[in-house]
Amino acid sequence: MGMCAEIIAVGSYSPGIADVLDYPRDRYATTREGAVVTRRLFGISEGSSLSREFAALLGIMDPWDFNQHEIDPSRVDVPGLREFGRRYPDYEDDVEAFEALRAAGFKFHFRPEG
Repeated sequence: MGMCAEIIAVGSYSPGIADVLDYPRDRYATTREGAVVTRRLFGISEGSSLSREFAALLGIMDPWDFNQHEIDPSRVDVPGLREFGRRYPDYEDDVEAFEALRAAGFKFHFRPEG
């Protein structure tokens, strides 16, 4: 089994981000503004090569170096991430969600598996 990768996003809920969270907007109808919510992003399962390419776009040089797993949004290659989404359309919505959650002040953590 090769390496898989995903991002776990953690931040404060606001109605402006409801459409980019994991569940339909109506599931958040009673969620208080400021409540901590999470969102899983990307869920790359195609294997090690794609997972490593993805990690590099996040500024992570060694996916198994746990010291690098808290993602510094200023180190993310956003144009490269957008291109990644264009090349792999299954991840286009995740790129959009990443950008919206980054703008909302979410924290991001890389999570490899495999």
